[in-house]
Amino acid sequence: MPKENMTRYAILGLLASGCTSGYEMKHTIDTSLNHFWKISFGQVYPMLKTLAQEGLIEETSEGDDRKTFILTPDGEADLRRWVEEPTTELPVQRNELLLKLYFARHESKETTIQKIDQHAALLRERLETYNMIEQTIRAYPETNEAVYWLLTLDYGKRKTQALLEWCAASIQTLEGGKDDETRDRDTE
Repeated sequence: MPKENMTRYAILGLLASGCTSGYEMKHTIDTSLNHFWKISFGQVYPMLKTLAQEGLIEETSEGDDRKTFILTPDGEADLRRWVEEPTTELPVQRNELLLKLYFARHESKETTIQKIDQHAALLRERLETYNMIEQTIRAYPETNEAVYWLLTLDYGKRKTQALLEWCAASIQTLEGGKDDETRDRDTE
């Protein structure tokens, strides 16, 4: 059985959340979804066309001739069915840093440490972005979706914090120090 195209559900979900135009979807993708689900803007309009052909959405228009879209009852049912399905697989992450680390014996430890330091700097920037997003969400708590947005944001914040801890432990290991787990085993 072929894998489902998750972009379709992202678009259905965006429509259910009140994004009715391609412009609004692009803004939400850029400011929210791209932190955990990559969608290129080039995927949006072809998927909108497909969803309309399948009867899951309908095209409407505003006074300025801008195309807008709404979910049909079938579209709402399809989104609900997908959301209610259990998630059965862990995602495979493509991570260039890990791929380079796997083969890092071909470079100096100093260069490897520098790469990990640079990665940690990017992670700190991401954490700052997440904190700003959280402030924005908490400024408008009246939406029914805020609690779910905060759950996805909390996942990102915790994962980023864990990766920062991994960076520190990896650098310590490369510098010849022992990480906490090794120290714990040595003292037993």
